[in-house]
Amino acid sequence: KIGKKGRDRRGGWSRSLHLCHLPHKIGKKGREGFSTFIMLRSQRKAPPAPKPSVEEFLLSSVPAEWAGPLMVMLVSFMVFAGMWLALAKRPTSQRIAKEKKLHRATDDPYSFYDPTSGQSHRFFKAELATRIVSTIHAALVCYGAAMGLYTHRNMFQDMLWATSPIVRFWYSVSMAYFLGDILLCVVMFREYGFMFTFHGICAFAAVAIICLGNMFHFFGCIGFLWEFSTIFLNLRWFMLEYGYKETLAFKLNGIALVVFFFIFRIFIGCPYSFIFWSQLSSARAEGKISGGVYLTMSLMLGGVNSLNIFWGKKLMHGLIRLFRKWGSPEAIKEP
Repeated sequence: KIGKKGRDRRGGWSRSLHLCHLPHKIGKKGREGFSTFIMLRSQRKAPPAPKPSVEEFLLSSVPAEWAGPLMVMLVSFMVFAGMWLALAKRPTSQRIAKEKKLHRATDDPYSFYDPTSGQSHRFFKAELATRIVSTIHAALVCYGAAMGLYTHRNMFQDMLWATSPIVRFWYSVSMAYFLGDILLCVVMFREYGFMFTFHGICAFAAVAIICLGNMFHFFGCIGFLWEFSTIFLNLRWFMLEYGYKETLAFKLNGIALVVFFFIFRIFIGCPYSFIFWSQLSSARAEGKISGGVYLTMSLMLGGVNSLNIFWGKKLMHGLIRLFRKWGSPEAIKEP
């Protein structure tokens, strides 16, 4: 295979192999030397290792157990962003234009500006897209939480450390959503304000710790169930937007919003948040979690539950108005 010249060349492979087959002439030390020589030559002839791809280079810079969740988060972020961009450009509705006293800046139907408050028209164009993406995310994570709690019931016995691969997948999806939520609130901070931005930061930090740390899956499922009330909140917005405020469906949706908000966020959320914090304190005392994780989760629990109580109070006032003025057009005023 290597040709006559290659076989006969002095010092070539043929001569080396021939000498290796003469143990009675060169002795043990000679055989060991020639074996080392052949091994080193073989190593020099080995082809160079291929260069890693961009994906392999990026994934090599993160822990192996993070690669899967981060890839799911990246794909989910692209899907959510694509949906939002496809829905974002729409004319501002007449209801919003009238209520906010917007004035048309140009002949472009997308150009509105409020000279009294200085609010940008971007908020009004983006609201439909934001609500639709929010509703889809809420439905997905509620389904993931219910499936995780049903299929991995061991999480009820070990609330801190029991894990579920099903739930971890949905945590990765939720990380993408809350990352986009933070970006949107920061870009339009004047329109959304501090509370929505703070809510997005707390939610992203908590989900990232749960997902990448692969712990606290049970309490993460409880937090996912909070999003069930978001579906009814967005339905209320859709009905207000498209002229269904005076219908029975609007009033029933308002009742369902208050009921499910208090069930999942107050009656279930607050007690389990205290249980979570108690178990976190014990784990911190035993050195099972770091001080940074303990501080972040404690701040998140305190901040998000405070927002839930504040929003729950506003919802309860709206429900009381609804029962006092059941037949009145002013039963529920949009905040």
